[in-house]
Amino acid sequence: MRFLVCGAAFFALAVAQSAQDGVCPAGEAGCEQAGTPYEVVHEWVQLDYLWDSPAARMEALNSGAFQPEHNTLTGLKLCNPEVAAKCTRDMMFGTVPRWAPGVPGTLNLVVHGKDGKSVLSPWPSREAQDPDDCRKIQYVQSMEIDPSGIMWVVDVGRKYFAKPPASGPDDSCPPKMVLIDIATEQIIQTDVLSQEVAPYASSFLNDIVLDVPRQVAYISDTGGDNSAIVVFDRAGRRFRRFEDDSTRPLPGNQDAKFDIQGTSYPQLPSFGTDGIALAPEGDLLYYCHLGGFNLYSVDTQLLRDFAADTERISARVVNHGRMPSNPDGMAFGADGSLFFGGITTDTLYRWLPATGASISDADATAVSAKDLWWIDTFAWDNRGSLFATTNRLNAWFFPPVPMNFSGADPNFRIVKFPVGTKSYMCAQDGVSC
Repeated sequence: MRFLVCGAAFFALAVAQSAQDGVCPAGEAGCEQAGTPYEVVHEWVQLDYLWDSPAARMEALNSGAFQPEHNTLTGLKLCNPEVAAKCTRDMMFGTVPRWAPGVPGTLNLVVHGKDGKSVLSPWPSREAQDPDDCRKIQYVQSMEIDPSGIMWVVDVGRKYFAKPPASGPDDSCPPKMVLIDIATEQIIQTDVLSQEVAPYASSFLNDIVLDVPRQVAYISDTGGDNSAIVVFDRAGRRFRRFEDDSTRPLPGNQDAKFDIQGTSYPQLPSFGTDGIALAPEGDLLYYCHLGGFNLYSVDTQLLRDFAADTERISARVVNHGRMPSNPDGMAFGADGSLFFGGITTDTLYRWLPATGASISDADATAVSAKDLWWIDTFAWDNRGSLFATTNRLNAWFFPPVPMNFSGADPNFRIVKFPVGTKSYMCAQDGVSC
């Protein structure tokens, strides 16, 4: 494990100093900044899995079942006794999108192989996520773990739509919500979404947050021109979709421009609602666009009222203004802090809405052009630390600079930040963690 330093207190000073001083602006390759320490707990140049034998790995490579360059780390969640009493040992779960063929495990435990290197072990099993069987888990982007030890898994359903094979994207499987008891590794509930809620050929169910007392999940759908928010009522086993101008990429993103690590990415404004975060009180759902800078919130009482129409919900949407950068993931802490990554600034930000401060003035908590290049998904350990995946997705998705899988510089990292708070769920009524 490596310990590095970064932080908000030195952010303004750092941009005025030189790389020779060991401090430099975000965006410069290899740059790190001084301040509060963070820890890189896992890193990979190329993802790999736990195999039964070297021969099994070679067979997967030869058949195309494992194509290493198609494997990227995105989702992350932790389970331990502080997260859920059922988790009697520390467990770290990571997801690998099936954006392209050759992904052996889309939902995994992060473990160490016999050589001590970090690898992925498909969970609950490889058989449970067979890409050729629509009854099984197909593609997991994100999940959430509630205090009772249930993992709420968002199965996107459709596969291979980012880098399709010659036969094209696979839209044959419907999206579904899969609930897994972590202690027993058993699926306890599966609910399939309808075409009306999540179109099978265009939806991209992305991030998820939970209202534990009400057993309601809010999910972002980042799919195409019609990105939206999807609501899942577990008790009623029903879904609804909310979509308006605040969730769709246009018109809000039409003037957005993005430079990441010195390269312009005109493709990003076509991406709408991605990051979502539930306020600790459960009354407001915050959301933002991958391809935009505005932060929005909406009244959850209306969202979970399946009789409320789009017009009524839209009337309660609030635009909180321009964020310092476009995020991918977001997460609230139990203390009311909203954490989000800055894709164009290689920064972890922290904002306290209760202070009345503008979102544009959010504190830069950690900055590193090397380690925090594209902060993706967050996870809480409920011991005072926030974890995040970073994955350089612009290099995987878009030209002109491809991801380098043969170099020495890691592409994928899991980073631990000491932030002094717990998950937003810990502040919900009746929740103890």
